[in-house]
Amino acid sequence: SVSPLDVEFLEDIAGENWEGDCAVYAHNSGSLSRLTNTGKLIVSLKTLECEIFTISPIRVFNQNLHFAPIGLLDMYNSGGAIEAINCTANTSGCVVKIEARGCGKLGAYSNFKPELCKVDTRESEFSYNHGNNMLTVHLPMDCSFRDIEIVY
Repeated sequence: SVSPLDVEFLEDIAGENWEGDCAVYAHNSGSLSRLTNTGKLIVSLKTLECEIFTISPIRVFNQNLHFAPIGLLDMYNSGGAIEAINCTANTSGCVVKIEARGCGKLGAYSNFKPELCKVDTRESEFSYNHGNNMLTVHLPMDCSFRDIEIVY
């Protein structure tokens, strides 16, 4: 099984706005799950199979937006692409800002579909899966440092 309890110092890493839940992304299967900090995801592997998991604390922004960056979905150390994350909120909504490096598909857990996503101030293509709350933002292929804005 896999659990957020498997991650040392998770509370220190999670920082403010964390209520204890985590997003768990399985790289080979592409599945995304939400677990409490004491929850467990049962894993069953066949002979010679493997799975790599990214566990990301779900932060609560603007009282009702639950968000957790996963990172670059095509990289095993997906979270290594995330440099910083914050949120600015007002009465009309909020904007999650992510500083990231790399290219390809940037994944995140989000309990709402955003209105739009921007990469380096330009509107960017994104997809949202209502079934598992997976948000995917497409980053250009020149693999440089990026400022990403997710507008709700």
